[in-house]
Amino acid sequence: MRVFQVTLPHFYQIDSHDQSAVIGQMVSLFAGPVQHCRFLTFIMPASLERLERERRRLAMSISDDWARRGLMEEVRMIGDWASRGEMRRTRHFLVDFNDALTSNDLAHWRVVGEEGYPQLPIPGDYAEYHDHMAPVIKKKDGRLQVDNSRYRYAVLASYQLTRTWDWRHPLAQTITAADGPMIICIDVRKVHPERVTASAEFWQGMILNGQDRNAIIASEEAEAALTVRDEAVHQVRVLFMLLDKSAASLRERMESLRKTSTQYMKVDRMLGYQAAAARMFGPAAKPSGMPAGHFNTLSRAPAVFAGMWGVGREQNANGYYVGISVDEVAPHVSYLDWQGNDPFHGIILGRTGKGKTVGAQALAWRMAEQGAQVVLLEPQGHSRRLLQLGGGKNVSYNQLSYGTTKLNILDVVYENPTDQYDHVITLLALLLDPLGNNPRRFSNAEVAAIRRALQLTYARYDWEGELMADHGLTPTLETFCHKLYQVAEQASPAGLESLAKLTLVKQLGNGQPLPGLSGHVADAALDLAEEIESLYVYGDYADTFNVPTNLDLTLKERIVLFDFSQVPERRRPLFYYATLAGINHQVRRKPRKRAIIVDEVHYMNQEASLMTFLANMVKTVRTFGAAVIMIDQDLEAFIGVEGAQAESMATGTNVTAGQFIINNVSWTIAFGMKRDAAYRLAQHYKDEILPSHAEFLARMGSDDRHGKGMAVVRANGKADMVYFQLRPIEAEYLLGS
Repeated sequence: MRVFQVTLPHFYQIDSHDQSAVIGQMVSLFAGPVQHCRFLTFIMPASLERLERERRRLAMSISDDWARRGLMEEVRMIGDWASRGEMRRTRHFLVDFNDALTSNDLAHWRVVGEEGYPQLPIPGDYAEYHDHMAPVIKKKDGRLQVDNSRYRYAVLASYQLTRTWDWRHPLAQTITAADGPMIICIDVRKVHPERVTASAEFWQGMILNGQDRNAIIASEEAEAALTVRDEAVHQVRVLFMLLDKSAASLRERMESLRKTSTQYMKVDRMLGYQAAAARMFGPAAKPSGMPAGHFNTLSRAPAVFAGMWGVGREQNANGYYVGISVDEVAPHVSYLDWQGNDPFHGIILGRTGKGKTVGAQALAWRMAEQGAQVVLLEPQGHSRRLLQLGGGKNVSYNQLSYGTTKLNILDVVYENPTDQYDHVITLLALLLDPLGNNPRRFSNAEVAAIRRALQLTYARYDWEGELMADHGLTPTLETFCHKLYQVAEQASPAGLESLAKLTLVKQLGNGQPLPGLSGHVADAALDLAEEIESLYVYGDYADTFNVPTNLDLTLKERIVLFDFSQVPERRRPLFYYATLAGINHQVRRKPRKRAIIVDEVHYMNQEASLMTFLANMVKTVRTFGAAVIMIDQDLEAFIGVEGAQAESMATGTNVTAGQFIINNVSWTIAFGMKRDAAYRLAQHYKDEILPSHAEFLARMGSDDRHGKGMAVVRANGKADMVYFQLRPIEAEYLLGS
């Protein structure tokens, strides 16, 4: 005998056509290797004591009162859910009495199986009443006393099955509707083909003799079994063990089960046979004392019964609290777990008003509670609520605007000068587009002039000791313009002799400068210097861009907030990129567990180089203990309009970088969204986000009044429908974001 704990991952979430395909494939499992097996399904109240204990231990290990408060509220919520009995723990076991199967064999039929034997929750001595078994204690004088601290149990057994079964009805439905502890046992015994032939002949004789009113039905079944060559005949019996500590409640549940099951089977209360029937839930292959009651079926019947293995899931106790599952067949508390240096990049999606921003801020708060530093960039000003939630402690709030923010685009954030020059060129391209219509595209001559001017600008400073360590020492745009004039002078005809020594001038084989190039560089440098000076050195923008940076990017507090709501929308890509580049600099200089949350990613995808930068962060910051979490309405912000990627790329969308990002995130939280966006998401994560999830998201996003906080959480290779429930302190401050 070999026993497996079994599951059918995702089975209850896929559409009916795919479910039929899985069941159709599983028919061969029972028609083939399995001779005699037994299904055991345990439905017990989910004890959330372990979860409550683990979360309480986590809360008490944190010294900060502000962090401990939210976790203790979570502990109280868990206790409340446990007291209402809303959670169930479901375990499925397959007992193979002939040792015909292995875990690898089960995997062929999409069944995940691990060896392990279940323990019945009925230890100790029991006395048999006429309709149930009662727990007893033997007293010293030999008399028995009922032990009300343990479960009573009653066994009901089928003695005839109907032909209206499917995987949900009645077994999966019975599991999800269970109002108390229950164990389901299905005994499946394959009938030898010769016995089927003999049975057909026997019932044909009974018809001729007119001796049995059921003979015609039985004969038709036997004849059908002979004609279906890819299925076998099995004798099947279904038993239910109900457990309760109250005899009255137990009898009430027995009667309810009998009434609700009449459509699918006839059920016997096993009066006087309770002890014998209970042995069917143990390791005995054919326990004695049981009255007859097995019913003939083809192999499709046990395959349909096995569909209930898709009900239930494990309860994780680690990570960041997300909410409560709304899957009736897999109720649980949902957590996102960030283990060690594992990747934790994520995406949060959803329509406006569906809970995306509130959920992201709640998740940020929960991460900060457990020691991760959270850096949030957002353009709407909602981050002020996090500042209020923290009571001003452990939170740094930075509101960016033309009036208060000083930004020097020459700040050194890369160890390699070449990377730094590329970075400044990207910022200059954004800076020289004051209307935000289209980032500047520099010619080769302009790039050459800029790079040479940057070399001269940084030349007299110690790169590591001064420029990277103290941005207050960074030269300003005025100095950079002076160096551009110097480049123009060097590239003029009078300066060709000295210029020939520089790599900026391509030379022919005879050592002469390439005709015309030096003149182009000189003209480009002169034009750039005049343009930058007129706008950013002596013009209206000088107070913002021709001064040392005053933005605090040292990331000292547990929660660091950057509010871009006062920055004109046309300038947000510039400020987003400059801020992220400074954050990336700190991430590499001072590694720690850190989450960088970027709201409204489409600001980054207005310029291809910015999205490339974000993709590089996703690729590299994990090494420094950091994760990048990106927020927007749907995948269009990352990979453009569906079916029009070429047009999206023509308008500046970096589809390649966006595709890299969504392929390399560890988890996704999607709130209500438009139908086409929901199904596009399911198509991209087609082995995890299923059509049923897409339909759920579409329903939740169908109007503005309903579906707030309802989400699909994709992580660890599967997805769940979850209500992103706020803890009381979060609801007090964050609702309205």
